[in-house]
Amino acid sequence: MLDWFSQRRHWSPCQTYATGDVVINMISQGWQVTSVKAVPRQSPAKLHAVNLCREDDSIDLLVLDGPAIRDIAMRV
Repeated sequence: MLDWFSQRRHWSPCQTYATGDVVINMISQGWQVTSVKAVPRQSPAKLHAVNLCREDDSIDLLVLDGPAIRDIAMRV
């Protein structure tokens, strides 16, 4: 299941970004956001590094900026 969330979702095949709705979906499946950090700009898009945990699993995602991820970041 983790492979689905880390698939490339961006116009460039060398960059793997998720969107805020992916994080919301993971939260609804029992994942907990442990940290959200802004990533220094290396591309035109603003990104956030998000760490999620569930039981013994952990995953790090690069998430495109948007209202959903900004709201999640304020709650962590």
